[in-house]
Amino acid sequence: MKAKLVAFVAVVTVTGLLGGCTAARNGLGTHDSACFRVYPEAVAAVHGHGRFAGERYLPPRALIIELHDVAVPDALQDVSRVATCLVAFRGRFTASDVERGWAPIGSAGRIAIVIVRQRDLVLLATVVLNRIPPRLVFAHVFPRLR
Repeated sequence: MKAKLVAFVAVVTVTGLLGGCTAARNGLGTHDSACFRVYPEAVAAVHGHGRFAGERYLPPRALIIELHDVAVPDALQDVSRVATCLVAFRGRFTASDVERGWAPIGSAGRIAIVIVRQRDLVLLATVVLNRIPPRLVFAHVFPRLR
């Protein structure tokens, strides 16, 4: 009986130590982790099309700055400092195929970035691009979209 108790305590201790080590090495920050709750809204915005390519907690301003000299929709101008989650999908998209679509360059693209306000899960826009702005790839915002 005593040996079983010692073995049980040892297993629980090792499991706790291993769990603590892996949690400390999580690549996502606390804001990014919270963005996974907007995933259902993002999938609905692209009508289930495309393949998930990543998500990040960023203000829309980070994306807009990379799109030089474009007319930005009012929905994004008004929320430049609001906590938002950007969810990227790969596939074939047009601005008319997605909810609240905006294609700043051209009318179709291979990437859709869904922008959802984190506080209340409101869809602000779905940006359709042919390629991701290079600075967002190199900053590891959406590394899968290289």
